[in-house]
Amino acid sequence: MKLRLAGMAGLFVVLALAGCDKSSDETTEVRRELPDWMSDGEGTASTGSDSPFGDAPSAELKLQLNPGDRFPLRKVVRQELTQSTLSGQPDVSYSQLEIMFAISVEEVQSDRVKLAVRYDRVKYQHNVAGEAVYFDSTSPPAVVPIGVRAYRDMVGDGFKFWLGQDNRIVDVEGFTDFLQRCTRDVPEEMRSAVMLGMEAGSGEDGIANFVDNSIGLLPYGVAQKPGDMWERPRYVSRPIPMQIQNQYTLQELTDSEAVVAIRGNISAGNVGEASSDSAQVQVTGGSTQGTCTIYRKTGLPKASQVERVVNMVVHMPTAEFRQQKRVSTTIESFPVVSGGSVMQVGFDQPAGSQGNYRQ
Repeated sequence: MKLRLAGMAGLFVVLALAGCDKSSDETTEVRRELPDWMSDGEGTASTGSDSPFGDAPSAELKLQLNPGDRFPLRKVVRQELTQSTLSGQPDVSYSQLEIMFAISVEEVQSDRVKLAVRYDRVKYQHNVAGEAVYFDSTSPPAVVPIGVRAYRDMVGDGFKFWLGQDNRIVDVEGFTDFLQRCTRDVPEEMRSAVMLGMEAGSGEDGIANFVDNSIGLLPYGVAQKPGDMWERPRYVSRPIPMQIQNQYTLQELTDSEAVVAIRGNISAGNVGEASSDSAQVQVTGGSTQGTCTIYRKTGLPKASQVERVVNMVVHMPTAEFRQQKRVSTTIESFPVVSGGSVMQVGFDQPAGSQGNYRQ
């Protein structure tokens, strides 16, 4: 008998949000401790200068923002989960989340900058265990499934955060209230699972994923030249504990842009495993690979394409299954604007759209 994908509600990240299974019997507390990615304890960047480029020009890559600047972005997160089965035919599930949002510069201080996030449009679709779901916030169905109501209600809403000098998130304002508003139409017994999906889905670990793969990869206070490398470690606790060690290499430097290559390894977290009902999931390894092109004038990303592959083992009382999750994240930015509405450039043609997805 073909087994259903184990631990889907909490383990396939965005799919946790779209599923309709109930969470654990613990009472959900909306005002809870902020997730790990909102702390600044992720370590500092280490730099190196093993450059084979000799006396190539160098430059310090850093944020240069002004109050009132606003940069619209489009982010597409495509996930594929493959799991072995007793029949020998692997189960494959897909999801795709596409978000149009804007980040505005509210305040610039000597040692930090305050940014505001506002979500303007959300498209989500998945095919999991034969269930197909499609949602577009601009044309929602008359009856919105419980699992995507939070996506509907996040449109026009957002929160704020502070970046320190090292381009790390040091403080967050209004995130818990934002989650409250987004889940106001979700039954209380399901809010825990929905919140977990929102943390991951609207940023795959929240907005921190956008920061880490764009702004947060910039080395602090060190001039770089092509060939220079630096590292930034990151620990992820939910939904599956894992340690990510990324290495960044400045590949190209022009008067207007910098191209950074991203490569890394993924290992099991130091403590704990993800669990769902009777299943436990453990990371056995993985990798990260991609590139990010940065505007030198602002330090903001022009485009970013990062793929993460995570290998896992699902432990059940009577069997073990291997899983592989492949996550492709594309970020595209548009020119910085001051005032006016957020542009909707090219939103109906998702970057990286493939195969089973509607256009």
